[in-house]
This record gives sequence, C-alpha cells and structure tokens, in this order.
Amino acid sequence: MNILIIGGTGFISSRLVEKLLQSGNKVIVYTRGKSKKKIRGNPNLIYETGNRENEKRLSELLSKHKFDVVYDMIAYLPEESELMVKIFKGKIVRFIHCSTISVYMVSDDIQCPVTEDQDKRKLMEYYPRNPFGMDYGINKRKCENVLWNAHNDKNFPVTCLRPTFVSGPEDPSKRDYFWIERIKDGKPLLVPGTGEFRFQQVFVKDAAKAFCDLLDYDVTIGESSNVAAEEIFTLNEYLKAIGELMDNSSKLVHIEQNIFDKLEISYYPGTDVFPFNTRRDAFFSLEKIKKHINYKTTPFKEWMEKTISWYLNEFDGHSVAYNKREEEIKILESFRN
Repeated sequence: MNILIIGGTGFISSRLVEKLLQSGNKVIVYTRGKSKKKIRGNPNLIYETGNRENEKRLSELLSKHKFDVVYDMIAYLPEESELMVKIFKGKIVRFIHCSTISVYMVSDDIQCPVTEDQDKRKLMEYYPRNPFGMDYGINKRKCENVLWNAHNDKNFPVTCLRPTFVSGPEDPSKRDYFWIERIKDGKPLLVPGTGEFRFQQVFVKDAAKAFCDLLDYDVTIGESSNVAAEEIFTLNEYLKAIGELMDNSSKLVHIEQNIFDKLEISYYPGTDVFPFNTRRDAFFSLEKIKKHINYKTTPFKEWMEKTISWYLNEFDGHSVAYNKREEEIKILESFRN
C-alpha cells in the first residue's frame, strides 16, 4: 500500500514508519523538515516537506502518490482535521487518527477502567493544572468530532487510537527521566499527595505496532480504541519498581497535595512539573483493542530497563526542573523533619 504519514518523524510515528516498511508498504512522510531523525537508504520511503496547513501542497502529494491510507499523527486543532476531511474524503481507503486518553481526562467524572464510550462526558471546570492537558484534551475531542461527523465506511473510513503516557528511550517529554535522574542522585524523592492514584503508561514500540496492526483488521474501521500497557501502577509502586531496577531505591517524602500546589517548584505554565501525579485514578480498558487486533504489551521491567540504560548511557542533559533539585531537597527535608 501507499501510505502517507503526516508528522512521521515524532516519537511514535518514527517507529510506526519502521513497522510499516517492515510490512512491505511504501511510506511517504510529510514533515516540516526540521527533524534530523530520518531513515536513510530505503527505496520504499520518501520524505516530502511542507506544512500541514498547506492545502495546495497536500493536494499535489495526493495526485502524485495516490495514497491508500493516511495516518494523521499530529492533529491538535479541529481545523487541522477539517482540512484532512476536505482533501482526502472519497480518495483513500483508510484514515487513521492519533488521539489521546486526554479526551477522557478533561471530564468532570470518569469510571475506571475507562472505556471508549466515556469520551463525551461533561467537561470539568477549566483546570490549568490538569496533568493530562486541559486545552490539549478539549481540542483533541474536537478533532475527533470532526472526523466522526465525516466518517463513512466507503468514502472516508476513520479509525482513532487513544494512547496514554507514551514512554521509552528518546522520549522528548523526558517524563521517566524526571524520576530516574532523581533516583540516580540517591537523595529522597518529593512525592505530591499520597502517591496512591493508579495510572498506565505504554511502551512506544507497542503503541507504534498497534497503529501498524490496524491495517490488518477491518473491524477497527469506525472505532476508537485505548492504547496502554497491561500493567497498572500507583506512583509509589512505579518509583519503587524503578528504584529496584536501578538498585538504588530512594526514600519517598509525601507532601499533601494542597500544600504541594502552592510550591513554586511544583508548576510551570500548562501542567505540574512532577510527572505521573495524575490527581485521580487514570487507567483504561483494553478489552476492545485486545479483541480487535490481538493486542499485547511488553512487560514494564523489560522496556524500562532499556529506557533507564538509554538515559544513563546515551542521553546528554538533565530532566525538567533538575536545576531546582536542591530547592526540592530543602523543602522535603523540612517536611520530613
């Protein structure tokens, strides 16, 4: 098949490209050309440069390559999805959209494990510190609404996948490294709240494989599915597991959430600094995706060992807000004492 990937050099999408090529597809990656992460020397891979808002450029590509499938990995605003419908409706056999579990986590109320039919629940009061991204989740909902309104099994067949926190080596968000680097220094860890809310991650290669496998299962047309690991952790359990893998377990010092929220080190515009502090349970049903594509995930220990090794041996830099680590230590020491 001829496959177009819009945003094919990102964390998930670069691995999706590899999977699609391994399956014998011809892949065209449409990118702004700013990323250096490119696969070289494969005759079935073409990089095309342009902005996703450029309707003329995208229409030219469609005429040139006659795509069978389009993956949109980077639609964040409804008008971006509207353009996809305008250009590709009636001209492709599959449209696959990368959504997010944030479409649920901007809701006032959810029931865990969260099922795919909870995506249109009443929005919570606007909350800038939503750890899943308030604007992000709202806009991703709008993107999905555009696509589902246009969905038609014959002339615009849509599938959406909703990944949770995506982790692994080279993660640009460096969420896991926030904790890995602090465990590495051997000093206590400041943990917001009780650390007892449950959450899920997903290994980046498992997420990429799920996107690729959709092509083999027509039953996924017209459906949205959660993408997450089968293992569920509280923040306390997650930190203990990483400490054991690093053979360097750290003392956890918990600070009440309402007190933590007042600390300058806790926040930067858009979200909390401290990752995986989900503020409520956030774990997701995998019944649907397992039924549709025989979905299985890599064990946490296996992929986290690789992630830790990459950060400690290949990554050059610090985690978010590590320059304020000494301030963290002073604060947690005062609470511990």
